[in-house]
Amino acid sequence: MTLEMRAESPLSGTIDFYQAAEKFTRYCSMCRNSKCVADKVLYSREARESLDIAYGEYLGNFPVIFATKDGVKPMPVSMEIKTEELKHSLEAQLASLDKQKIKKHLSALNNIKKCCPGNCDYKKVKKDVEKIQKLAEGVKKATETIYLEDLLDITRKQLKEAAEDPEKFKSMFPMPPKPLEIEYRG
Repeated sequence: MTLEMRAESPLSGTIDFYQAAEKFTRYCSMCRNSKCVADKVLYSREARESLDIAYGEYLGNFPVIFATKDGVKPMPVSMEIKTEELKHSLEAQLASLDKQKIKKHLSALNNIKKCCPGNCDYKKVKKDVEKIQKLAEGVKKATETIYLEDLLDITRKQLKEAAEDPEKFKSMFPMPPKPLEIEYRG
């Protein structure tokens, strides 16, 4: 088994998963509620494309998806990361994996894929769609929290640096030009 790591952002596949799952849910709802046949065809095609993206991202990123949902912050791979930090991050990701959860959600995705589009019987897959929605919502909330914490840390660091160097602080917030009247009076 090979392990592929994304160096630029370990959460990009996670974000793609929950966005595609949300998109699928919207199009599925529009398809079910539409009276026009042409619209149903369009909505079902879009739902299927979103479902395919969510399915692919799930298969490619389930270790990060479940780790993120459980509150583990996957680390981007770079030369600056210490080996011990990366090891602890990967161990936490591994500990968050539960084969039963993974199979349950994969089974739900497979059931939905068999149903959409064409033989759509939403009543049969309603619980599966709800499982995927719940997973996507949890992952989205955890991902947003991680990004918010990162941005807060960056902002704190910038403000601390600005307090130490007032000139740097001034350059962060450029002052607006003086009104012309004041300039020409003096």
